[in-house]
Amino acid sequence: MGRIDESVAVLLDQKGSPAIFRWRNVDFQVKSKPVRWFARADWWLGERAHRGIGAGIIEVEMWRFLATAEGKVSSFELLHNTTANSWKLLRRFE
Repeated sequence: MGRIDESVAVLLDQKGSPAIFRWRNVDFQVKSKPVRWFARADWWLGERAHRGIGAGIIEVEMWRFLATAEGKVSSFELLHNTTANSWKLLRRFE
């Protein structure tokens, strides 16, 4: 389990949770109820926050769930940057 930190494309279900994501040209189907939480961003790695701006810089939306592709099930952890509406795969637990 190392940090992957790669961009992924994510399709959401009707409730706004990840349903399918594409990583390295493979589609992964979410098989468990995704767990959502908020964590502190690695603020020291990004841009400097300016006065009055910071909610999207300081906190990030995290998701963890089981997903399957090519007959293999793994646990995944994704980061959703709500400001830029971008997704990153942070970790895969096998």
